[in-house]
Formats: sequence, C-alpha cells, structure tokens
Amino acid sequence: MTGGYWGKILWVDLTTSKTHIETFNDAYARKFLGGCGLGAKIVSDNVTKSTNPLGAHNVLVFATGPYQATEMGGSGRCSACAKSPLTGYRGESNGGGKIGPQIKRCGFDALAITGKSRNPIYLYLTNNQVEIKDARNIWGKDVVETTATIRKDQGDSTIGVTTIGPAGENLVRYACIVNENHGFFGRCGLGAVMGSKNLKAIVAKGSLKPEIAEPEKYKILYEELRKNMLASPFIPHMRKDGQAMAMAPREQNGLLPMKNWTMDNWPEVMKISTPIFTEEGIMKPWACPYCYLGCHRRVTNPDFAPADTGGPEYETLAMIGSNLLISDLKSQVRANEILNRYGMDTIDAGAVLAWAFECYEKGLISKEDTDGIELTWGNGDALVAMCEKIGKRDGIGNLLAEGLRACVDTIPESKEFSVEVMGQAVAAHDPRAFFSNVVTTLASTRGSCHLHGSAEGNESGGTLPELGINFSTDRFDDKNKGYIGAIYQDAAQIPNCLTTCLLYGSFGLANRTKLLNYITGWDTTPQELGKIGERVNCLQQLFNIRMGLVPEVENVMPLRLTKPHEGGGAAGKVPDWKRIIKEYWQAKGWDEHGIPTKAKVKELGLEDAVA
Repeated sequence: MTGGYWGKILWVDLTTSKTHIETFNDAYARKFLGGCGLGAKIVSDNVTKSTNPLGAHNVLVFATGPYQATEMGGSGRCSACAKSPLTGYRGESNGGGKIGPQIKRCGFDALAITGKSRNPIYLYLTNNQVEIKDARNIWGKDVVETTATIRKDQGDSTIGVTTIGPAGENLVRYACIVNENHGFFGRCGLGAVMGSKNLKAIVAKGSLKPEIAEPEKYKILYEELRKNMLASPFIPHMRKDGQAMAMAPREQNGLLPMKNWTMDNWPEVMKISTPIFTEEGIMKPWACPYCYLGCHRRVTNPDFAPADTGGPEYETLAMIGSNLLISDLKSQVRANEILNRYGMDTIDAGAVLAWAFECYEKGLISKEDTDGIELTWGNGDALVAMCEKIGKRDGIGNLLAEGLRACVDTIPESKEFSVEVMGQAVAAHDPRAFFSNVVTTLASTRGSCHLHGSAEGNESGGTLPELGINFSTDRFDDKNKGYIGAIYQDAAQIPNCLTTCLLYGSFGLANRTKLLNYITGWDTTPQELGKIGERVNCLQQLFNIRMGLVPEVENVMPLRLTKPHEGGGAAGKVPDWKRIIKEYWQAKGWDEHGIPTKAKVKELGLEDAVA
C-alpha cells in the first residue's frame, strides 16, 4: 500500500475467541475505497439469505477510509455495516466520534466481528492487537454509565468508546450504537446486532499513523480549504444553533413532518426551533474529532438535566417533536436523552410513536393497552414514558420495539399510519416538498434514507459539474429527477467511503479527489470516484436482491405521501414517483424491475456479487 491504508482487516470470532488478519492490496482499495464501500464488500462476501441478522453468523463491520490516515476536518467518522435486523436487507450507518480514527491508529482499516460470546464482553484494540475483555459488570448499564466505567477501569479518558445501551441488549430492532455519548451509528438496528453477539462495546486507542504519499501537497491544499471554510458565514451559525436552525424554514417549505405527515402548517414549531432552542437549552457545540463545525449539541441548562448525551438535532426535533405535535422543549430534551442512553434511533422511534398516537386517536389502541398512558397529540409526558417502555420492551413497548411493519401486522387497518420503505421509517424530509427526495425516500439501499444521495441541494441551486450535473432544477419539477437522483446517490457514497462528514461538502468533489491522491499517491479523477460510488451502490443493490428484495414491491411510496398537502409550502404537490423511480433505474443501468443488468454488473466488476 502506498499511503492512507494499512491493507488490514481485523477479524474477531466471538464464539471461538479467535482472531486473524485479512490483507488487501492497492487495487482492492481503489475499487471499494473504504468506509461503507469496504463494509459492503465484507458483508456481501460473508452473509447469505439464510443468515439471521440477530444470529451468530451475521458479520458486523466497522470500516474506515483513507481520510482517517489524517486529522482532516470531518474525518472523525466511521461506517458500521451488517445485515439489518430491522429490514432484513443491507444495514449501514455512518457515525462521528473517536472510534474510526482510533481503529486506524491501531493499525487496521476495518474490524469485522462474527460469532456470539457466551458471556457479555467488550473488545479493546491497541497497536496491532485486540483483547477480549469481560463486560458482565457493565451489561445493563446505559451508554453514559458504560463509557464512564470503561474509561475509569482503563484509567484513560481519551480512549475511543463505542457502545450499546439496554435497547441493544434487549434487541430493539432499531437500536443504535453510541460513540462518546454524542455520535451515533443511528439507523438500521446495528445496536441490536451488537447485543445479539453479547458485545457491549468496542474500545480503541492506538499511536500508529499510516503513511501519507505527498504530505506537503496535502498540507498546503487542506490548509487552504480549511481557511476558506472557516471564513464561511455558515460556520458561526452552525456552531451557535446546530441543526435546529432548519426547523422553522422546513416547516415553511413543507419539508417538515407534522402530525404523522398529515398537517400542512404548525406555528408551534418556533418553540423547538432557533432562537428559543438555543437560548432556553443554553446549547453549546459538541464536536467530533478534528471538526470545527460542532453541529452536535450539548445541553447546559441545569433545568433540563440530566442531559449528558448529545442534544436533539433536526431529525430528532422533527420525528419526536413536530411529527407528534409536541412543542415542549424540556420533553424533547428528556425524551432524546432517554433514547440516547438506551441507544435507540430517534427517527424510527418517532415514527412508531406517531403510528401509536394515531392508532390511539382512531380507537385502535386503548388506554388499557398503554398501561394508562394517554397517547394524545402534543403530550410530552406520554413521549417520555413511551421511550422508556420501548427501551425496556415493557408492555406495548415490546411491540413498538419491533418496528413499523410488526406494528401493522398486529393492527392491519393501521397501514396508512405507517410511513416506511423496506421496513425503515422515512426520515424528516417530505418528498412532496422536494421531488428529488423520491430517490432517497424509495431507492436507498438501506431502506428509506435522507442521506444516501439527497439532491435537495440541486433544487436549491447546487450542481455536480464533475459528474455531468451542470444545471439546477425546480423542487416541484418532475423532469430529470430520477437521473439527477441516481448521480447524487453515487456522489453521496464518495464521502461515505473516504470516510468524511457530509457537512464538509464545501470542499467540493475536485478538491476531495486531490486530497485523496495526495494521501494515497494515486492519480484518481472525480469521474473515477463517481464510478466507485456507482459500484458501491450496485453492490449494495445486488446484496439486497440476494436477501430477497423485490424492488417493484418494496420501493414504493407510502400511501400517506401520495396525497397532496392542502396548504403550506408544498400545497397541492405530489411527485410522479413511479416515473421517477423508473427513470432512476434506467439511469443506473438496471432493468425495468430495478435489477442490475449483466452488462452493468460486468462493467463494474461485480460478477462475484451475483447470486
């Protein structure tokens, strides 16, 4: 390997306690890059249709990329991948925190875990080695208690710790994995995969640094990009207010979910948006390693205590706030803290609670079913109580912990209340407000997703000239949305493979490519990176098809989102999602059923990924 990589994947079998190193070469790295691409390749090669997501044979991967060889802004990231217990398809999440950089510093590009330990354990990675440690004393603790106990036991407050809480132990199907109390592998239920393996945490601290091929050129370019970004007016706004500053604008343009996606306007949004959010919570920035944005929030108002994990961000404020018509900020912070400490995805939690609230309103769920909790819209106390019940799988929380599809199976007449695709809840980005969101809503390979290729930026004037998108479009125009969505989806995999934060998009694709080349010694082009993104997406789609995905059945718009709003910023608008998804498949080189063609599979060198 020239630079940026060790060429090493550390494998740990928890059943046998055996470990081994798998190596890869420069050509392999250049084909899959790292992060979600490397993770997708490892999972695809080792997981079959018969693999139980909560069984010993599922493979859980934590993968870094070449950017983790540096201390570049935005590189405090890592990808986690496995077969999802929520969807049964590909599971992947990108999280901030120390764990990614520290895995790299320990001498590995990825950690792959299989098997199941007899007793609770955690893994401790150091330079070129790993120890399996007893975790029985921390099993049952929440993520804050776990992180503090491990750091105290190790006598080191600087180690990287990624852990699950009781929700992962209880196999809540959308349990997440938490990094240093404020970074999250949030989606797809990967915390339940850890719990099923009796794996409580992964701890890492190393002192090794991979070679950088052209350090001086890298340093000069990165310093220029850093200065330019720091000069942007976006930085102080983000540091002051975080993602909550998006709440009010998105209510105005119709993007925000309100009352389980049924309402058009909600003036109460101002109570959980800026400036009230920042002022009342006394919010402070909480940054990932090497980051100067600090988009995560630290709640410092003592009246809101305890708040020892990352405060609510946009998706959380939307899904457990506006989507439930809850405008009490203290309830939001408390519920968010419970979800974080238990280790649960706030998006899916908000979606199942919206389903439950609507069932309660329509008489499909009674007060007896909820142990006396009144699931009325706007009830912050009910939100807090139900978050506890889900994490503990207590009462009706046991059903809600299974996800939206299990809920609908129990109450079939509630199907319209369930807003999901491939079993995963739609995040807080209404495709009726930005038609480009049809692709991310319906065609993300991890289930409905707001991050895998959102082209909202194109509808706000952005372009991707390096990949042929040199024009912007109106948000309510159906034309070219499938094609644009396909290209933006490929482009989104580039930072997810490098691995870097999406908020550092101002670096631009051309400069990201130069940074990569200075790190690795390669001669990559932006177009080659776009092809890597396409390859990774195609690999993920092939995996899903092997798992049983029928795109024409699964990649369909939830019924609720096919009905136009009567008022608000997206009044009367509904995208022609069937035409857009067909155009998307065509742009991908897939057939009319959403299956990659033999010619496309061969072009991308993925013949070994076909069933």
